[in-house]
Amino acid sequence: MDSQIQRGGRKESGGTHPGSEEQAWFVLVTVTADMTRFARLALASIASLAVLGLSFGASEPAAAASSYTVSVAPTADTVALGETAIFRIRVEGQTASLPSFDFDVEGGTLAAVASIDPVAANVAEGAVFVTRETEGTARLTVRHGPEVLASGQAKFAPMGKVSVSVTLDAGADAAARTWRFEVSSASGQVVASLSAGTSGDASTASVATGSLPYGFYTVRQVLGNDTALGCDEGAYYAVATPVSGETTIELASNVAGVSFRIVPCLALPASPEVSIPVDSLAPGETPVSEVRGTRQEGPGSPLPPSAGNTAPGGQSNSFSMFALLLVTCAVATLLPVSAWSAAMVRGRSQR
Repeated sequence: MDSQIQRGGRKESGGTHPGSEEQAWFVLVTVTADMTRFARLALASIASLAVLGLSFGASEPAAAASSYTVSVAPTADTVALGETAIFRIRVEGQTASLPSFDFDVEGGTLAAVASIDPVAANVAEGAVFVTRETEGTARLTVRHGPEVLASGQAKFAPMGKVSVSVTLDAGADAAARTWRFEVSSASGQVVASLSAGTSGDASTASVATGSLPYGFYTVRQVLGNDTALGCDEGAYYAVATPVSGETTIELASNVAGVSFRIVPCLALPASPEVSIPVDSLAPGETPVSEVRGTRQEGPGSPLPPSAGNTAPGGQSNSFSMFALLLVTCAVATLLPVSAWSAAMVRGRSQR
């Protein structure tokens, strides 16, 4: 039986009212259900935002990749062993803000990377340098993350040079002349054009090609308007050896040489003047005889620059901004729910 105390004419009860426990339990269950429902709603909102953010992050590289195209081409299909193959990287399209590309080399060593810089409207170019010491093929692949953008390859093989020696057998009073030669591969393709100059005080001159793959090559003298295979029809000079004005040699070492001998003909003037070279200069073109100043090398060995023109860390900054946006949306969603739940608890407890 509930005890009662009489104070100041007012009677207070020391027990509980009938049904008070049921009301409290009802309020607790209702508030808990409401909070559970809104918590589920908040979690669903956060999950939707996360899925949207991941979709945006995944679509960003694809959109960036589709805004430009990348191509790779070696400057020379065949490179001498131990030398450097140069791969030209060309980007066409949206080149204002390029990502940092990754370069994978198979069968060789990555020596250096030249930055990819704009060279024309919507065109940027760079270079990658690859070396190899043994015979074989080196392959370069350009990636952006896991996506392969382009690839190219260069062959490394034993190579040598074709040396051409020419002698003008005309005495100390011979005029200065320039003689031209062409070097062709076994397929007939001209792989080198050479020029050698002789005079009375330098009757013999030698020139050489760049590095060429081992094989057979034909060296031919290019005849001018006063040079022929024999002294006829008013020719001033004739090719004495080889008699046909050309010869075929095999390049199987570092250097393979061939010699030409040129003799004057009776039609040559007694007091010849200096003859204009066969390859005359273009109109208005002035030959350069010297360069003023001295080139001074800077200290140290500079490292190759990074490829692309986007500052490192750009992708991580984008991810941080997205994470901050996600947290802000989550807080903005939970605060009204928490305030409303607290108000409901207070309102029902006062009933």
